[in-house]
Amino acid sequence: MNRQFFTWAAVTASLLLLSGCGQPKTVGAPAPAETAPTPLAAVLAAPADYAGKTVVLRGKVSAQCAALCDFTYAEGAQTATIHTEAEKTPKLATGQPVRVTVAVHSGERNVVLNAVGLELLPRGGTP
Repeated sequence: MNRQFFTWAAVTASLLLLSGCGQPKTVGAPAPAETAPTPLAAVLAAPADYAGKTVVLRGKVSAQCAALCDFTYAEGAQTATIHTEAEKTPKLATGQPVRVTVAVHSGERNVVLNAVGLELLPRGGTP
């Protein structure tokens, strides 16, 4: 319990410090800024090609689980659920532009995307 509290407190403090800066807010370990995003459509069309790999997605949040355990990521008409660690994920607003680094896991029926890093991008720009 204490470890979770201190982790939550550290992440919250970091986000508060970053909120005054023009830099994106980050959680976890986002990929370097120069890493080009992979289209979500490509991952969903050929999940076996991405299984076991880490990719960067750039789009918007369209919904979030009340427990902050996952969020719905949207990129154009494509959507996917991104699973997160609740103690690290801030409350996300619908329409929030994000750049998310995900580990891709592919099974026979499902593609699972687990967030490794999350960047909250400024609103009003291109996601």
